[in-house]
Amino acid sequence: MNRAKSLLISESAFFSAAAASVSDQERHHNRSSSPRRGGLARRYSTFDLGSTSGDNEPIAEAARKFLSSACPELLAILENHYDEGSARDRLVKIGRSINATLRYGQATIERKNRGESAQMGVWSPDEEEEYIGSEVERKIKTDDILQRLVRECKDLAELLSSPAKVPTVRYGRTGIQMPIVTLGCMRFQQSWNRGGKPITTPEQLDAECQENLVRILKHAVHCGVHHVETAKGYGCSELQIGLALKTLFEEGVCKREDLIIQTKGGISSSTSKSDFKSQIVQQIKTLGLDYVDLFSVHGLNTNDHVEWLFNHGEKGNLIDAVRELKEEGKIRWIGFSTHAPAHVIRRAIETDAFDYLNLHYHFMGAYTASGDGCENGEGNLTNIRLAHEHDMGVFIISPYDKGGRLYTPSHLSRELTLPEMEPMEYGSSWLWHHENHCQCDGPAPIHTIVCGAARPSDLDQPVMAALRSLTDEAKEDFEVVSRRIDERKKFVLGKEWGATWHVGLPNYTQNERHGFQIGNMVWLYNAIHVYGMLDMAKDRYATLVNNSKKWDTKKALKENLAANPVFNWMPGCAYEPSHDYSSELKDVPAENKARVLVAMEFVHEWCCPEKSKLMALEAGADEKKEEDITKKVIPLEWQAAYDMRPWTAFPERG
Repeated sequence: MNRAKSLLISESAFFSAAAASVSDQERHHNRSSSPRRGGLARRYSTFDLGSTSGDNEPIAEAARKFLSSACPELLAILENHYDEGSARDRLVKIGRSINATLRYGQATIERKNRGESAQMGVWSPDEEEEYIGSEVERKIKTDDILQRLVRECKDLAELLSSPAKVPTVRYGRTGIQMPIVTLGCMRFQQSWNRGGKPITTPEQLDAECQENLVRILKHAVHCGVHHVETAKGYGCSELQIGLALKTLFEEGVCKREDLIIQTKGGISSSTSKSDFKSQIVQQIKTLGLDYVDLFSVHGLNTNDHVEWLFNHGEKGNLIDAVRELKEEGKIRWIGFSTHAPAHVIRRAIETDAFDYLNLHYHFMGAYTASGDGCENGEGNLTNIRLAHEHDMGVFIISPYDKGGRLYTPSHLSRELTLPEMEPMEYGSSWLWHHENHCQCDGPAPIHTIVCGAARPSDLDQPVMAALRSLTDEAKEDFEVVSRRIDERKKFVLGKEWGATWHVGLPNYTQNERHGFQIGNMVWLYNAIHVYGMLDMAKDRYATLVNNSKKWDTKKALKENLAANPVFNWMPGCAYEPSHDYSSELKDVPAENKARVLVAMEFVHEWCCPEKSKLMALEAGADEKKEEDITKKVIPLEWQAAYDMRPWTAFPERG
């Protein structure tokens, strides 16, 4: 497509959609002014791109108009697709991507024409000139981004037209040929079963939810994503998957031996070996299977969990239950999943009892473990190397949610990765190419990353990125974006801070009285400033705030952990403005201490949930006025560009 043509098509498509959706009152007002003014405002700034948007129909219509000129082959496929709901979802996603690109382009041009700069010093003057440029340069970049979208639409047309095969790699000592994208099963079940009447029988299931789940599994098989990963802790996920697999097998979509099925089961201090074995057997039965390929101890998050596995006294070592089931042919390979501090993960790996592990590790940090370890504050980097030494498979948890909420990225994140690739593709590529770009102290390969799909279309971008990942073009694009991000880090963090920010910082296991997750908080500060990941930081910090409400400084660490089971999964306590941190920061280099305090205060100010702030205000803990708390203006670059969730997932509907 010729330069600027995709931009003109996009603008025309959204102008038409805006004109069609503008209210009668707006239309009357527009007649008295410019005939295009209302449409322009609607086109760029007032479409709702959120997951509960009421604007999905006009957005989908704009996507249809765009595709009719830019990629008619995809439009023809979607208009005749057997799954009308998924076809509409794809149109909404395309429309939201177009709108976000046009919206940011217009906003930055208008800002520059007013002689203004980005808020909070998001861009340096040189960066603003490089990234935003003149109005002509901005339009050229916008068109480049839209042309990338056209290429992706052509790839999607090909994907939907014929079966694909996601690349596979050897999964450590299991020898399994593992697809580099895994289907995660914690976003499509009907209920988490954490309140009210639990769903335990097929008769309780909603037909729409179950049909959506079946279609997700069918699309996964179509794409070559044949690793399916669930857990007992995912509510009625195992029940629904068992029923769905029966449907797939009966319809001849696939055979049992075509799939790699993984489930996980949790443990507690009261769990006996016989209890754990019975629980796992029941899980396999619920799945409707004779065996599972992979079984994981779910949430091996503390040293106590390790003890229960290997030194559980009269109750029996829980690892023996899993080993016996392996000998009986019910389980083929044993692993663990974890949200633990880096040193706990290391201890588990060093037992050499596990064939693979699931953990957090992403291009912008490791959600629960950042601030741990000695390698740039990323303790899990050391653990991935250690896993390789033990020939273990490495599975990355939540690359698109905990890895930066890449399904709803900030404008800044998109500016850093586009026009070469969207943030979701970059985050995936960073993991798939990890062994090549991170070899300073030995190889650290990553084998698969999970996509927690709530709808069939959620698999599209990860699968297309995987299929493209081995091409020379994709590798070159990845290198370009990586260099751009490295330059961004140098500007925002500075050479010394970038190399030493983590030195001496404790997380909760190093300050047991107060449980502060200081290393994690400073990491969030860096992520916001480098990538604009404010929403991701708010999610993580909210868990620290909730933990703080339940923390008792008079109790020992084990007592606090026992009183708040959620803490083990999302560990750490939040910043306390009135606390003297001299003791906690005693090992921090003198030149870093002031910035560490600034970082913690900044994260608390920008990420603390509004309700908690107002409660603190009422209690007199914060002298700031209420309006300063509730009327904070978020810089454009830190705002979400779009949300690739066209509707609320079933388990989140309450």
